[in-house]
Amino acid sequence: MAGCLPREQEPGDYVFEPVEVLRDDCGLLEPNRDKFYGTLQISGRVVRLDFGFLDSHLVGYFLEDGDHFSLDGSVVKASAEVNGQECLLDQVNIHVSGTTQCETQFNGVLRVRYDTRRPDECVCELWMRYEAVKESKRCDSEG
Repeated sequence: MAGCLPREQEPGDYVFEPVEVLRDDCGLLEPNRDKFYGTLQISGRVVRLDFGFLDSHLVGYFLEDGDHFSLDGSVVKASAEVNGQECLLDQVNIHVSGTTQCETQFNGVLRVRYDTRRPDECVCELWMRYEAVKESKRCDSEG
């Protein structure tokens, strides 16, 4: 049975804490820092994240080894502020890759891409390494 299902990642509410910013073209992290949280749902290998950032919904799956998973989602016709300018975005693409660290924590890379035809200043990307922790229970902390 252990090989059939993902490792024991608990469903529930997680906060995504930035560890390292790999790319942030337009300074998207700071004004959105309080929106990087979500509710993780798991059904077999299928994973869903109701994400606070732009009220998005991401869906994906655990890979064969059961520790790694990938989620993708998009939002169309979103409005966002970029460098003090209000932008109407054609599409926002969000990708989360994660690796289970323990029942209440996973780590990985979050990528966000803002796409629009104009103005060019609204086209941006944010890539960051994160730690997602449930109820402040890190792997190395006691209950």
